[in-house]
Amino acid sequence: MLAVLGSGGMANVYLAGTGRKTTGSLLAAVKVLRRDQSSDEYVRRLFRLEIEALIELNASGTLRLLDCDPDHDSPWFATEYFPSLDLRSLVSIHGPLETMAVLRLAAEIASILIRLKTHNIVHRDLKPSNILVLSAADGSLRLIDFGVARKLDRTKTNPAMTVGTDAYMAPEQQYGEAGHPSDMFALGLTLAYAASGVQAPRPDLHQGRLGRPARFPDDAFDGLAGSLRELVVECTRADPEDRITARDLLHRLARIGVRPRKEATGSATWLSNTARAQVLQHAERSRAFIPGRPTRPLTAAPAEPEVRWVHELSGRAYFTSPVDVGHGIAVCSLDGSVRLLDARDGTPTWKRDLAARIESTPAAGHGMLFVPCSDRTLLALDTRDGSTRWTYPAGDNALFAPVVRGDRVLAGARDGAIHCISVHTGAPLWISDRGHGPVFDRPVVAADRGYASGWQGSLQALALDTGDSAEALPQLRDIVGAPALDRDTLFLADRTGSLYAIDARTAQERWRHERRTAACTGPVVVRDLVCLGTAGGTVWAHDARTGALKWQLTTSGRLRCVPVPYDGGLYVSVDDVLTAVDARTGAVRWTHRAPGTVHAPPLIARGHAYIGTWNRTVEALRIPDPSSSPTDLLPPRPHPRENENGPVRDASGFGRTPWSG
Repeated sequence: MLAVLGSGGMANVYLAGTGRKTTGSLLAAVKVLRRDQSSDEYVRRLFRLEIEALIELNASGTLRLLDCDPDHDSPWFATEYFPSLDLRSLVSIHGPLETMAVLRLAAEIASILIRLKTHNIVHRDLKPSNILVLSAADGSLRLIDFGVARKLDRTKTNPAMTVGTDAYMAPEQQYGEAGHPSDMFALGLTLAYAASGVQAPRPDLHQGRLGRPARFPDDAFDGLAGSLRELVVECTRADPEDRITARDLLHRLARIGVRPRKEATGSATWLSNTARAQVLQHAERSRAFIPGRPTRPLTAAPAEPEVRWVHELSGRAYFTSPVDVGHGIAVCSLDGSVRLLDARDGTPTWKRDLAARIESTPAAGHGMLFVPCSDRTLLALDTRDGSTRWTYPAGDNALFAPVVRGDRVLAGARDGAIHCISVHTGAPLWISDRGHGPVFDRPVVAADRGYASGWQGSLQALALDTGDSAEALPQLRDIVGAPALDRDTLFLADRTGSLYAIDARTAQERWRHERRTAACTGPVVVRDLVCLGTAGGTVWAHDARTGALKWQLTTSGRLRCVPVPYDGGLYVSVDDVLTAVDARTGAVRWTHRAPGTVHAPPLIARGHAYIGTWNRTVEALRIPDPSSSPTDLLPPRPHPRENENGPVRDASGFGRTPWSG
């Protein structure tokens, strides 16, 4: 084993040397079922079905199977490996593809889907990250990850289970009904992503539950060129029987002169010159890991976390973070219950049932837990027994995400104001002027300043002693999440995924890195990096000093909360999977599948990760020692273009500024 290529909730994928030229490649990708999944017969059956699909397809639009052992204690299989770039990463680097390139891409993928249909196989998880671009010369593709694929003539593997990726899943898949039209639906959304660089909005699935077709908004694909828009609409019709087939799609494309690579004459690659350059540069970088080049072999699988305890909460849902209070872990349910759990075994020390909902994560300090409640109060609870020390009435506005700074508690309000409250008495010290939109995210506090972002994209800088505006700080357009502060630099992200570094003393822009995607989290600082996550499950790491992109991690799922930095690592929650990432390289250290979807950042403390899930469970994991995991791992998605000499430019290089008056 040479390196880790990727890691998911069910399996890890390693780069290995085959030592045999007869395979056609000296490299192999080895997929190994995780130890904690190997005893699950359903998971083992899915793994075996993936192997059977690869055998039957015999490298027809897929990677060639080299060897396998589905009956091993840790089932595994190996496929050929080529330095390649997946479509999602290509679009992220290159930007949206030209319309003709997307139409040619459609022909390539449709021809692969025809081969799948010939073997009666449905992929069920077609999406940009599962499409590999193998060749810069001709743009040849491979469809990968058949982990949830199935043959239509088989009994369903689990009719009650929804499989696939939510952002590309056909409406019928939520009921366990997937056929070839489901793959066409995913193809349509994949083409829309390739042409726009953003994920299309989901159709209203609630209509499907009411017996009405689940439809997209009428203007969902208005930004696409005419011929491409028509194809995407044909692929994504609500009724599976109304969708265009792969063969009909090829016929439609042939009428406008677009054919798959093997049927075309002359130069038939769908890649533009700049896109070919990205694939070529990525391949050259990946070849550094070919056997014989200097690299330390991977002698053991990465260490995995140990589940110490699981505690079930009351109520219907849980989406706040656990809080470390020093002598235990405090958890708050949506229904208003507050518990203090023994960090060693999860045993409740005390429980308090409040009269209002708890919709935001509390803060701890001075032996108290500061709990924002939906009845527009902030409660200070004694962490020893849960008794009330004081109650702060916030007037007509509920408070959110408090933070403790010295002898003060700061919390944002629904009207955009910031409330500053005495820790000891609960008396108001000051209330700032109203901002632009609710302040849902935790304020960031420096030596004598507080910074808060509003829901409508505003930014406030306040003097901590008075609550007055600290300086004439311009307002960044459409910022998302809380800002991050590292010494004298303030980092902010906007709704397009662009990242900004601002001098906290002068409010002058130091650098910016512009993107055309959708950001769902605010930035976080770890080591000398500033990291940003997106709803689509991608995490970027930038040099905090220059803004240069250092690495990118692409996951398969939805990132619903900000990543958490801890001890040189970054902890990323995607759906129900917690991934530990080496902040230095972007390599995956380990992954863990939680009991449910994670909507709030986990608490990382005491060498443990405490995870709260949507289905009312709190789980404690012992974090493996980073030194026991390989550290020279292959970064999952390096970006050769966005580097020190890439698109990061000084603010003076732009015609417009990000600030509004």
